[in-house]
Amino acid sequence: MNLYELTTNYMQALDFLTDPENDIDQQTAVDTMESLDGELDEKLLNVGRFIASMEAQASAIEEVEKRQKARRKALENKAEWLRGYLQSNMSKSGHSAIKAPDIALKLAKLPASVQVIDESKIPARFFKEQVFISLDKAGIKAAGGCEGVKIESAGFRVAIK
Repeated sequence: MNLYELTTNYMQALDFLTDPENDIDQQTAVDTMESLDGELDEKLLNVGRFIASMEAQASAIEEVEKRQKARRKALENKAEWLRGYLQSNMSKSGHSAIKAPDIALKLAKLPASVQVIDESKIPARFFKEQVFISLDKAGIKAAGGCEGVKIESAGFRVAIK
């Protein structure tokens, strides 16, 4: 029986056994609830164990991702360093282009870029006005709310230790 069915059965039995119109003696009610409760508790614990296992797997995957990211970054940095090394040596030796059947190398001129030396000397026409407004949700929450918002409880979460 799955957790949903167990929970439904538990709630139905609780309603039936606690209904004063039903003629159920107290010991029968207690025995019935204890048997259902034990099965439900075990199912709840097993689901909790399964969640803990999945979280452990996710954590292990995250660690592998971190190592792979570090490895990727190291390869990118090495390739970038080699690109600079290649460019320097091509420039020094006067080779602007080299071709082979599987690869072609060429020194390409970079587009011009703006380097700001003294911003105070730049004419006003080159400035853009930018306005950025954002909502301070933490402030609203701390103030207990305001018009135009509804503060809701986040509900509950299951803590697995």
